[in-house]
Amino acid sequence: MFGSIINRIREKLNEEQLLQFFQRIDKLTLNQKPLFGKMNVHQMVCHCADFFRMANGIKLAEEYGKVDPEEIKSLARSGKTAPAPKGFGQIEGGGTKPTEFEKDKLILKDFIMEFSRLPEDYNFAVHPYFGEMDRKRWVGLAVYHLNHHLEQFSA
Repeated sequence: MFGSIINRIREKLNEEQLLQFFQRIDKLTLNQKPLFGKMNVHQMVCHCADFFRMANGIKLAEEYGKVDPEEIKSLARSGKTAPAPKGFGQIEGGGTKPTEFEKDKLILKDFIMEFSRLPEDYNFAVHPYFGEMDRKRWVGLAVYHLNHHLEQFSA
């Protein structure tokens, strides 16, 4: 599983991936229950949008470098859920608050589209666990994160 994550890090978010993500997001409904984790589907949509807010520095974590990146990678390899960076946890109250479900889905799709159009040399924000990352690593993490949470709700 983690090997495929590494391969995705070298990819770009292309039109086919965008279309697939948008179709999966469009299929989400408020009554969907998670296969794992504590977030409801609306919280998950806002959590995923927060990922992109983090990448471009709109939303900052409350602490950096406090979690060992190897611990996060180990959790991912074993299929376990990694903790959200402090200030991003929906259950803990740090994430962006859900408003209207369909509107929040559109906001997520807008962030994904904007992210996909960023130039190769875009100066991304520092990740709270992984530090400085280039575009390829941010794209890989975005693909992994979106897949993880859409699969959480069978989308």
